[in-house]
Amino acid sequence: MLRSYDVILVGGGITGLMSAKKLCDIGLHVALVEQHSTLASGPSTRNEGWLHRGTYHAASIRDRHIGIQVARRCIYGHEQLRRFCSEAIEDGDVRPIVMIADGSKVDEVVSRWKEADVQVRPISHAAASKAAPTANFGRVAALFEANDVSVNTRLLYRKLFAMAQKAGCDFYVEHQIERIDGQTAVLKAPSGDLRYVQANKFVYSAGTGARAIFQKHHGVELPIRYWKSHLVITKRLAPVGLFYVDPHEAAMMHHGDVSVIGLNEDALLSPTPSYDVIADRAENLRNAIRRIFPNWSGEDSINIACTKVDLVANATDARSLDIAIREPIPGHVCVLPGKMTEAPYLTDILVSYIHQALDSSVIALRPCDHFEDTQQLLEVG
Repeated sequence: MLRSYDVILVGGGITGLMSAKKLCDIGLHVALVEQHSTLASGPSTRNEGWLHRGTYHAASIRDRHIGIQVARRCIYGHEQLRRFCSEAIEDGDVRPIVMIADGSKVDEVVSRWKEADVQVRPISHAAASKAAPTANFGRVAALFEANDVSVNTRLLYRKLFAMAQKAGCDFYVEHQIERIDGQTAVLKAPSGDLRYVQANKFVYSAGTGARAIFQKHHGVELPIRYWKSHLVITKRLAPVGLFYVDPHEAAMMHHGDVSVIGLNEDALLSPTPSYDVIADRAENLRNAIRRIFPNWSGEDSINIACTKVDLVANATDARSLDIAIREPIPGHVCVLPGKMTEAPYLTDILVSYIHQALDSSVIALRPCDHFEDTQQLLEVG
């Protein structure tokens, strides 16, 4: 039996789950296909669980304009996610401490924060030491409290999944795409049974898997790149979150009794999406942790690798944190969020994009819609 949908989403990470809910909310018939046995099994959960509020990106991205743009999108996403799933916020009443080691950059960073509307408050070394007694702030030129928070991504995704189901989305979990012919796909269930589905639009939110899907099923080479970075998971190191905005320094978020720590600007271009740990890169991160916590032994901690993706026109460009919506083949759209916190912004743009393509005759046209139609007729004429 062939099942028909308005939109089929391929990939069940944060972008797929959030898109499923939002597209169902505007009355579209939606399905989501996930090849793994669990949802959000890739980059969506392999991260620090950091709900950014622009603090890091406004300061760390080299190009001021891009840094402020990404920061504003993170602020937008931060506020939307806090409203949607406040129960997933961890340590919401504890403000993390932002550290700047390079004193020559302080004025520029503060200027960017002000322009992007990033909310910070300067604090003294004494106040920071009181908040995090075992941390070493001797190398730090300036300290601030920020409004970034830790987020329980599993709880967030659980709510998105439940809300999408309630809104009518069909989920095909642990289903493999056997083939795609035009707007029809054949899915293989865990039992081996084949399911036939079709849609007006296929939206690929598969992240690390999108490039392979377009290669295999459409013969199209998408300019998607893979970036590997590392995390250390250890026992909680401080009562408050701590993060540098300087390159090659540590940034951490806390989840209960655990700290998850990454290294700024650690991303290494990788030919394939792999979760294999590179020992010397992981050791760089551990050394950065010891610069903050000199007495940290590293015992009872683990290294993990994570892979993130971007889509760029030029393979020589630096890693892009920009969102991407591309339709390289009519009816087949690839979407990528630059950062998890940018997913609300991306999915709002996607919903508008899909609405334009799959219009509803139930809603009257606006005068500006008539104007656009007239202009198109004049251009054709």
